[in-house]
Order: sequence, then structure tokens, then C-alpha cells
Amino acid sequence: MTTDDYPQVGRGWAFPPRWERTGVGGTGGTGPVDLVTNDGAEHVGEALVLLLRTMIGSRVMRPDLGAGVDRYVFEPRTSEACHRLADDVRRALVLGEPRVIVDAVQAVPAGEADDRVDVTIEFRIDRHRRPTSLVVPFYLAGAS
Repeated sequence: MTTDDYPQVGRGWAFPPRWERTGVGGTGGTGPVDLVTNDGAEHVGEALVLLLRTMIGSRVMRPDLGAGVDRYVFEPRTSEACHRLADDVRRALVLGEPRVIVDAVQAVPAGEADDRVDVTIEFRIDRHRRPTSLVVPFYLAGAS
């Protein structure tokens, strides 16, 4: 899917940031080096992963951003821990990613793996999101 499918989500740097040589011979050619970007559903998917891996309080200008899922690394695989993890993920997505509508978040122990919890996120990209704008009036000194 491309920006044409979801024009409201925009285009941005791929994660992790990387550069590719383009030009003669296509990707990997001998031309200039360009920053790799993505758009559409891929762009939103990478933004969700970044949001979930961000520790709450680690962004100075947005202290409430993030889910901090890394703090569950040493938690036991109990139903209570899975419920708290799913709740933290849902909260982070609702507050931090306005481009998606979260339908369901479920965290369950991953079968035979003693060290893994699988978090399933069902979401939709909000096709009806309207761009917003902000108007800030500035008054010139001496103007009536």
C-alpha cells in the first residue's frame, strides 16, 4: 500500500534510519546516496513499533508518549501481567497514534516458549481523519 491508499498518513524516514545508493543500476548502483523513506501502511506500522518501544518519560517534549513495554521483560508470564501489558499497549496507541483506530489488543503467553508473550494488535488506519490546522493571530504594534 502506498500514500495513494492512505494519503493522510504521509511519508517519513524508514526505521531504523538507513541510506541506499541509487542511480545507475538502481538500488545498490553507483549513484548518490539517498535516505530510505516509506509511506502508507508500512509507515504507520513502523510508527507503532517505535511508539510501543518508547519508554514513558523518555521524550522531553512529550513525556506521556510511549508504552514502555520493555519493563515487562522480567515479569512472570501471568494473566495479570499480560492484562497490564495489553492495557499499556492500548493506552499508548490511543494517546500516541491518532492515525489508527484500535479495535483490539490481546497479550497471551506464547505456547511452549517460556520467555515470550505475543501481543496481537488489531487496528485500522483512519481513512476519514481530516487534517487539522492552527491559526495563531499576531498583532502588530501600533495597528488598530
